[in-house]
Amino acid sequence: MNYNHLYHAGNFADIFKHLTLIFCLEKLREKDTPFFVLDTHAGSGKYDLTTTESLKTNEASEGIQHFIKSHYSSDNILKTYLEIIARINFKNAEKNNDEQIKFYPGSPYIIKSLLRPQDRAIFCEIKHQEFFRLKNNFAGAKNIFYLNEDGFELTKSKLPPIEKRGLILIDPAFEKISDPISRDYEKTVEAVKNAIKRFSHGIYLVWHPIIDKESEQKTLQDFYQKMANLQAEKMLHLIFDSNKKDSIAKMKSCGMFIINAPWGLEEKLRIIFKDNIK
Repeated sequence: MNYNHLYHAGNFADIFKHLTLIFCLEKLREKDTPFFVLDTHAGSGKYDLTTTESLKTNEASEGIQHFIKSHYSSDNILKTYLEIIARINFKNAEKNNDEQIKFYPGSPYIIKSLLRPQDRAIFCEIKHQEFFRLKNNFAGAKNIFYLNEDGFELTKSKLPPIEKRGLILIDPAFEKISDPISRDYEKTVEAVKNAIKRFSHGIYLVWHPIIDKESEQKTLQDFYQKMANLQAEKMLHLIFDSNKKDSIAKMKSCGMFIINAPWGLEEKLRIIFKDNIK
């Protein structure tokens, strides 16, 4: 798997991932005390769905474009999500989302939208071009810091946070490069292991792709077992199935490990996504 977000922004995996992120951030906002957010693989934070890369896969048409047309709700989490998408496209969160959207917000944009003045975030991106775009997209934000480093290493150097409350999003590309198995699986397990030693009560969102190939199944099962062996308290593992077996996309399912999931998260996601959550 090589999950370059330029090709996949706004697909079903993003919707699942970002609604989960919003729910957790909203729960952190319920208390006045400050919280910290670490996004280890931030990307550029904002994606143009009309680029050659995005149109090559056209995953946003089956993803966010379809989702917006079929989901209008007063539910707080959905409402927040749709308002953020409206704001990045129309500069007006109250605008009706029945128009074709051009931009999709990455996790940094969503995090920034929900940070309060007392909160703090670190966005990390190791790829230089993406990091340059990231800094440009969020220039001027006083409580956001940017690092052009290996995000996996930050679970050792940046935890525990001074705020004592927080969320860590680990969302790598799972690139194979020249390796038969992506090293990101092992790096993810090690990063989570280091993190929970230092910040055991933090909320952790660990996303991973699922490719329906026999050669990928052993890799996934090994990854699942290693995550389970961490014996983190209150670890939830949710699988999202797009139920689009005829889709040309290589990835039709994905998963999320959630450590210290806020109360009500799984129930909320099952209500929103119905048969998609396994």
